[in-house]
Amino acid sequence: MSKIGDLRGQTIVFTGQPKSSEAFLEVERLGGKVEAFPLIRTQELTDQDDIFMSTLSSYDWLIFTSQNAVSAFEQKLNRHKVVSDTLTCKIAAVGKNTAHALEKIGFHVSFTPTTYSADKFVQQFPQVSNQSDCCLFLRGSLAKATIKAGLSQQVVEWTVYETLPDKDNATRLSTYIVQHPNVFVAFASPSSVNIYATEIAREIGWNQIKIAAIGHVTAAALLNHGARVHVQPTTYTWLALVQEIAIWKDDLY
Repeated sequence: MSKIGDLRGQTIVFTGQPKSSEAFLEVERLGGKVEAFPLIRTQELTDQDDIFMSTLSSYDWLIFTSQNAVSAFEQKLNRHKVVSDTLTCKIAAVGKNTAHALEKIGFHVSFTPTTYSADKFVQQFPQVSNQSDCCLFLRGSLAKATIKAGLSQQVVEWTVYETLPDKDNATRLSTYIVQHPNVFVAFASPSSVNIYATEIAREIGWNQIKIAAIGHVTAAALLNHGARVHVQPTTYTWLALVQEIAIWKDDLY
């Protein structure tokens, strides 16, 4: 069906932390209940800041694939008293929310791929860039090699934050699922999937929950662990995921 249904009687458990409240508010608007147990936490890395902040203008492109990278970069800009309009490099972003986060801190985003994934990025980026361009990829510690390996341009990587498991939340989530089976658990990254598989599914399995995934890479990680993905929106955002769960639930009746 095409219209959004409702979420009455349904709980959605978020294993990541949306950067805005719109997804939580949408769950509540549709009559559902929100629970959040972020399975990963991020921490800014600063050991290479002096090197990269002093050479930013030497790059033709800055590439971002996550809002976490944008947040870490914003902190660096503030500490080094650099304003966005003094940088001459172009900006590329994977994902609407990543692009929006960049725009909020004053950047114009020159390129986003049609599908919000790194593999589509490397396919489409050559259409807007030159072979001689030098790119700086601002990444997290667990980012895959897709960008650097997939582009023919020179790509320098700057790890601006590290991703760490939140084992306390994993324990809380495991207890919650045992007490409240059949909830929807929503995943937005392979990292959160892997932590769930290691810290939770090893003890209680996957069959007590329904699963929603943002992105084909996240869905592939779930399938690799033997989980069934019930809902996977075509738009890679938390809001779209909530709305797709409502449609899925409504289609059952």
